Amino acid sequence: MALKSAVKTVLNVSVDGNPVKVVRYVGTYVTNPNRPEDQKINIYIPANATKASPILFYVNNAGWQANTYPENTIRDGQDYDGANNKVGVALKEGYVVVSYGGRSRSNGLTDGKYLGHSPAIMVDTKAAIRYLRFNKKALPAGDTDKIIVTGTSGGGALSTVIAASGNSPDYFEGLYEIGAAGISKAKDGSYVSTLGDNVLGVIAYCPITDLGHSCYGYEWLFGPTRKVMYLTGEMKYGYADERTVLEASDALAAMYVPYLDGLGLKDEKGNSINSGNLRDYITVLMKEEIDKTIAELGVDKMKEDVEQEIRARRRTNNGWLVFNDDGSYTYDLDKHLYYVAKYTALKVAPSFSNVGLYDNNMNEDNLFGTKDQEYAPFNAWSWNHDSVKNSVGLDDTGLTWDQYMATGEGKALAKEIKMTCAMEYLLENTADVAPYWYVRHGMDDRDNSFAVETTLFYSVRTSPKVKSGNVGFAWLKPHSGDYDVPEAYPWLKEVLSK
Repeated sequence: MALKSAVKTVLNVSVDGNPVKVVRYVGTYVTNPNRPEDQKINIYIPANATKASPILFYVNNAGWQANTYPENTIRDGQDYDGANNKVGVALKEGYVVVSYGGRSRSNGLTDGKYLGHSPAIMVDTKAAIRYLRFNKKALPAGDTDKIIVTGTSGGGALSTVIAASGNSPDYFEGLYEIGAAGISKAKDGSYVSTLGDNVLGVIAYCPITDLGHSCYGYEWLFGPTRKVMYLTGEMKYGYADERTVLEASDALAAMYVPYLDGLGLKDEKGNSINSGNLRDYITVLMKEEIDKTIAELGVDKMKEDVEQEIRARRRTNNGWLVFNDDGSYTYDLDKHLYYVAKYTALKVAPSFSNVGLYDNNMNEDNLFGTKDQEYAPFNAWSWNHDSVKNSVGLDDTGLTWDQYMATGEGKALAKEIKMTCAMEYLLENTADVAPYWYVRHGMDDRDNSFAVETTLFYSVRTSPKVKSGNVGFAWLKPHSGDYDVPEAYPWLKEVLSK
C-alpha cells in the first residue's frame, strides 16, 4: 500500500499549448482487494504542484455503475484547455489529480458473489482517500487536508455522500474487510480508525441521490405532468397496460408526503420545508438562477438561448418563462415541468427501482441486496409489487416491505440505502461534513426530480458544518456535468484561499 510500490511514469502534456510534465503513480489502495483489476488508483502530479497544492479527486461513477478503473485520466501528448476543461484548469493551477476504480453495481458476480452492492463503492472511495493520507509524507506534492471530490450523475451522488459522511463508523466494517489504511479491529469487535476519509469540498453535478425516496419524489413532482401527457397521447411507454404506470405514479407520489413532512427540513431562516410548500421553494431556487443568469447574460441572450433550445429539440415555447417589456419576468413551474418532459420523456414509474416490474432495465436496483442477491427493490411500492421469482419482494418472501424492514436483512438493506444518501448524513449531523459545497442540477434535467435536488440543496445550505453552500439549478442545462468550469473552479480557488 506504500507509494514506493506504485508504478511511476512521466507524461508530457500541454495546457493551452504550453508544455507541462506530469508524474503519474499507479497503485493498489487496499491490502485485501477482491476486485484488484478495479481497486487501483492514479495520482497525477504536475511539475508546478507543491506540498500545499489541493487534490482533485475524480469520481467515475455514471449511473452508480461505471466505476471501472480509468487508465488514462490524463493522456500523454494531450493538449488541455486551461479555462474550460477541469483537467486543464487543474494542471494550469498546479493541482494534483487523482482518479481510481472500485466495485460497482455493474460488476455482476465475482467468485460467485455480488460484491458491488452498497456500500462497496462508498467504501472503496473512502479507502482511496485513506490511501492518500497513509502516503501523505511520501507524496511529492499535494495536501491531503485539501481533497476536493467531484463527479456527475451517480458520481455526483457518490461525491456528495463522501462529502457528507466523513469518518462515519457506518463504513468501518467494509473498510476493514478490504484492508483499507487506518482501520483496525479491537478485541471487543469494535473498529478503530486512525486515518480520516473526510474531504474539504465537493463539486457535484446532477446527483442521483436520496435513492430510497427518489421514486416518490419523482412522481410527486412530475406525476401530474406525466398524466397530462399520457392523456394527450404525448407520452407512451409501450406496455400492455399503460394505466399501471399512472397508478404507480399516484401511489408513489402519495408516499413522498409523509417522508418529506417527517424530515424536519428548514430553510435559512428556520422556516419549515414540507409537502405543502416545497413547490414554492423549488420556484425560489429557479428564480435565483434566472436572476443570476439575467445579471450574467442579459435578457436578450436568454431569449436567444430558449429559442435555440426550442429549434434544436423541436419543442414548443409554452410560456414557462416570459420576459415582460418592463424588464421583469414570469416563471411557471407547471409549464416548466411540461417543457422539460418534452425535451426528454419522463422515466417510467417507478423511476429508479423497477427491475422486478414491467420495465426490467435494472435501474439502480442492483446497487442493493445481500451478496447472494442480484438485486433488491429499495422502496415499499417496488418491493410489494415485485414479480420476478428470486429471493426478494413480497411475492417471494411473503413479507410486505414494512414486515421485511423489521427483519435483520431488512435493517441491513435500510443501512445500505442510507449509505448512498448525502442528505441522511447532513441532517443527522454526526459525521465530519465537508465545509465547502458546489452542486448544480440543470433546469432541463429530468433524470432526477427537482424536489429531491431541492431537499438536498437546503440540507447543504442549513448544515451548521457547511461554510460555503454554493448549490442550485443551472440555466437550461440537461443531465450532464462540468459545463461551468469557468464558474466552478474560480469558486474553488476562492474557498481554498480562505
